[in-house]
Amino acid sequence: MKNEKRYDLIVVGCGAMGAAALYQASKRGLNVLGIDRYDPPHEMGSSHAETRFTRLAVGEGSQYAPLVARAHEIWRELEAISGEEIFYQNGLYIISPKEFEKEEYNHWENFVERSADIAAGFKVPYEVLTSAEVRQRHPKILIKDDEYAGFEPTGGHVMAERAVAVQLRLAREAGATIIPNQPVTQIESDEDGVTVTTADGVYHAGRAIVSAGAWIHDFVPQSLAPNFKVTRQVVFWFQVENPEEYGPDHLPGILWVGKKLEEYFACFMVPPGSRPGLKVLTEQYIDVSTPHEIAREVTEEEISFFFEHFGAGKIEGMQPNCLKASVCLYTHTPDDDFVIDWHPEFNEKVLVVSACSSHGFKHSAAIGEAMVQKVIDGKSEIPLNQFAWDRLAG
Repeated sequence: MKNEKRYDLIVVGCGAMGAAALYQASKRGLNVLGIDRYDPPHEMGSSHAETRFTRLAVGEGSQYAPLVARAHEIWRELEAISGEEIFYQNGLYIISPKEFEKEEYNHWENFVERSADIAAGFKVPYEVLTSAEVRQRHPKILIKDDEYAGFEPTGGHVMAERAVAVQLRLAREAGATIIPNQPVTQIESDEDGVTVTTADGVYHAGRAIVSAGAWIHDFVPQSLAPNFKVTRQVVFWFQVENPEEYGPDHLPGILWVGKKLEEYFACFMVPPGSRPGLKVLTEQYIDVSTPHEIAREVTEEEISFFFEHFGAGKIEGMQPNCLKASVCLYTHTPDDDFVIDWHPEFNEKVLVVSACSSHGFKHSAAIGEAMVQKVIDGKSEIPLNQFAWDRLAG
């Protein structure tokens, strides 16, 4: 017979969002269970690859500014409790062409100005700089004369796996149970709460949070599933001489916008004590897949193509020798905004969070807190109504 246990809250998926929810729920003294199909932090989803950018001037929209501001506070709280370094506030550039090519959709268009508007509205320090000013401050950034930049000194890098691991550890220390390597096969609800089934057990709780990332299709109604598009992204670490010269004291984060959506490039600092390579990436939104079918291997052709078409000529000292490459998953909605809302079939018993549309990690610590407030208290201190289902078709 399957094991049957009861909890106050069950969290399905223990990546960035799920780990944050587990930490916040256990901190409040709840009897909480986390279940993951792998053993987090792992490299199968969207919460790995060492670092993530964070920025208070979130050009994606003013609705995100309170979340990322609160997340910055929680990162510092986690550092103080754990003794681990999680948040490097070493600044962030947004480099942009002065002119864009006409496209049906490019979510990076005018991003420097949009970020500047958010910064002004929320009193975030932010500068708009010429290419010459960027080169003078950071000579390793090979910005061109027909480009310019926005710079936010309060931006920086969050250590991704470390943030997840710390929150899971603190949740366990506060009494949470976390079950790895168990895919959830069914979620049901009745007037008493929620029942979550895996191959090895049946678990009951008053409420549940589903933070399944790219596996969201397994948990939402078929009519809503087309609103969640999963794409394969590749992250590369290329060799550089003297890696310490690319560390947090020397190199801010660089979000580099192209004239077209497909020309995006990002460069991250080399964290102290990490692998010696420089982490860089681009983004693609054409080839759609599923987490069950995604190609996990990175080919030599992909590595060569990336360096020649994206990496070469961007960062001084970056060499074509790729030390590591990893596949990451993005899950996007049509408008690039999140979904954080009650599952439409479970009568406010199951809260769903996804998709995070490639910019979720920076908000995750605050979203975890807000979700726990919503399921336990009935409302969150930071409103989540702007992330409701009703804006989506289906």
